Amino acid sequence: MRKAFGSVRAAVPHHPGGGTGRGVGPTVRRVRRGGASVLLSLLYYIIFYQNLPANPLNDLTPAQSVNTATEAVSTANPTDRIVRLCMLAISISIVVSRWSLVRSLAKTINPGLAAFMALAPLSALWSIDSAATILRFITFACVVAVCFAISLSGWDRFRLLQFSIPPVLTILVASLVLGIMYPDRITEIGTDISQNGAWHGITFTKNTFGMMASAGVILCLNRWLVREGRAIWSIAGFAIAFVCLVLSRSSTSLFAALVGIVFLVLVMRVPVIKSRYSTHLVVGIAGTLLLYELVIQDVIPGVNVLLAPITGLTGKDTTFSARTIIWDVIKEHIRASPLMGTGYGAYWQEIPSSPSYMFKYLMYFYPTESHNGYLEVMNDLGLLGLTCLLVFICWYIRQALQLMLFDRSQAALYLAVLFQEMVLNMSESDWFSRSSTFTMLMLATFCLSRALLEHRLHAQSLGSTGRPRRNSSA
Repeated sequence: MRKAFGSVRAAVPHHPGGGTGRGVGPTVRRVRRGGASVLLSLLYYIIFYQNLPANPLNDLTPAQSVNTATEAVSTANPTDRIVRLCMLAISISIVVSRWSLVRSLAKTINPGLAAFMALAPLSALWSIDSAATILRFITFACVVAVCFAISLSGWDRFRLLQFSIPPVLTILVASLVLGIMYPDRITEIGTDISQNGAWHGITFTKNTFGMMASAGVILCLNRWLVREGRAIWSIAGFAIAFVCLVLSRSSTSLFAALVGIVFLVLVMRVPVIKSRYSTHLVVGIAGTLLLYELVIQDVIPGVNVLLAPITGLTGKDTTFSARTIIWDVIKEHIRASPLMGTGYGAYWQEIPSSPSYMFKYLMYFYPTESHNGYLEVMNDLGLLGLTCLLVFICWYIRQALQLMLFDRSQAALYLAVLFQEMVLNMSESDWFSRSSTFTMLMLATFCLSRALLEHRLHAQSLGSTGRPRRNSSA
């Protein structure tokens, strides 16, 4: 399997040269790729770090936590600008240095993502706050550039696991350690069913902590199922992530992790699913999640009756939150510009002139997001943006099903990450954001494209040497 997903360089014959040149050239290239991978891993980790509070021991009130989180992600402070410029410069330099590979990889890039990357900056032309739109897009473009560069710098089919597990587990382990030392500093302030005793760890909120934990559960479970590395480390990572998930008391994150766990086990360990029903399972889960989103938004009235068992199981309504007031206001705002929206990232500006400022008077606090990723995309970019999102999801699933014919374990991981994101966006605005969880999905998107390219190049190399090509239906 490793041979089937080797590097592009391995698929291209070496040019003849002198005895010493043939040994030095590949060695130099390996060293350069290794150095680039280390540098990119640092940039990838910085994205996770930027989504954390500067001082996690600060005993912040919930309102302060929300405002601080918004400032950390959205403002244009000088340090953040310098970091973004460095991310873009390094990523672009790697893209330029591997331009021939970029041209090949472009043929497999998700068109939904490409369309969004064109639509988002273009929305500055009709945005209610053009400066905020441009700033938000640059922030998101940094994430996309880093993830794209990672997929270009060398190749390993376990790249998503290699890059994502270390920062995720670092955050979770640090949260557990600080929770033991300072239990009053990492818990939410509140007495309702969702906040009473809930941990936010070293992140801003319990929901962010739960999202990170659910990602850790999925990543470590896949690593164990595929037998990558020592099993004891995978089991330990899974246990740490699961404990953090329970401590977060985030119902949405728990549901997302459950979907990911069930899917990975079924598609990787149940023989009848593996041999006959993998495609049916993938389409069924994706369709069910989208249907459930329609139920949450009351697009299909009365279907809530079908989901009554979930209500009894979780002790909450079928929205997994009490955010219907926010959603009603956002829906009203969407009606003003349903086709193109009011600009990417332009609505949530905490200034009196912003239409979102009405939440200060309506709810006596500022939500900072729509708490639903699908509504957030509609609010920012209208039906055009929602179309980009749906194309992104459908194309992603299509590519993952293609990859499953040749690399089931990694295709299953990519799909589990997508399903997690689809669930999380039912109560959090995570689509096309700089959050850590969506960053992992972006890396999975480009790794998926690169894996398909690697297989195609490998098949071509076998064909050029006269060997029989592998049957795609095998």
